[in-house]
Amino acid sequence: MTATGQPALLEVDDLVVNFGTRRERRRGLKPNAVDGVSLTVGPDETLAVVGESGSGKTTVARCVVGLQAAQRGTVRFDGVQVGPVGTRTPATRRAVQMVFQDPAASLNPRMTVRAIITEAWRTHRSVAPTDRTWDAAIEDLLNDVGLDAGIAARRTPSLSGGQCQRVSIARALALRPRLLVCDEAVSALDVSVQSQILRLLVSLRASRGLAILFITHDLGVVRQIADRVAVMQHGRLVETAGADDLFDQPTHPYTRTLLDAALDLEGA
Repeated sequence: MTATGQPALLEVDDLVVNFGTRRERRRGLKPNAVDGVSLTVGPDETLAVVGESGSGKTTVARCVVGLQAAQRGTVRFDGVQVGPVGTRTPATRRAVQMVFQDPAASLNPRMTVRAIITEAWRTHRSVAPTDRTWDAAIEDLLNDVGLDAGIAARRTPSLSGGQCQRVSIARALALRPRLLVCDEAVSALDVSVQSQILRLLVSLRASRGLAILFITHDLGVVRQIADRVAVMQHGRLVETAGADDLFDQPTHPYTRTLLDAALDLEGA
């Protein structure tokens, strides 16, 4: 259940991930990258997971989408326990989509934008357009993410970073996901472009009924998008609160340190 009493769309319970060898784990020689993390995301909710580099937040995201296996703990989506991506049903793989930090690296530079999107439909035929041409559906998708239809014929090396990230979002939306996992999705972009992408995500969440798990090291972007915030340090979850409560009355010293650092940067 979520804090509002709704059934959770995503439930992560006591997640533990350690990248050491089995012998190292048995002897306790390597600390856990993720150490007993539990969190929930409700339908139509945005949860931001915040922490410095190495805090374990991206590893949690990779477990949620099935790109990383855990040594212990469970991930449930819509009440059903899910594991690595190869063990998931096509419907679950489609329903949980990830937007990566570096859009240029996550998109094939040899493919046109049209080919990138249609490749997703060829993999998941159940959500491919059936009552209209694919080109018309692609035009609608590009329009939804603020791109001109002419971009469909271009390859990603000719696009800006912000345009590439919009293409990444369009590719994810093509599969009609219920949960979007954004891993530092704006950190590689200029500040002005960051704000545009954040506003786009807020708009898409409302129009498409999306839940969002938003991974970031930057508290400066959190207030623009998050309903709740989970703070991670050294693999552990140290504080979870509503966004306004966390900014106004943080309870953990590490959270206060992050907030102070963000304020210092804003005043610099």
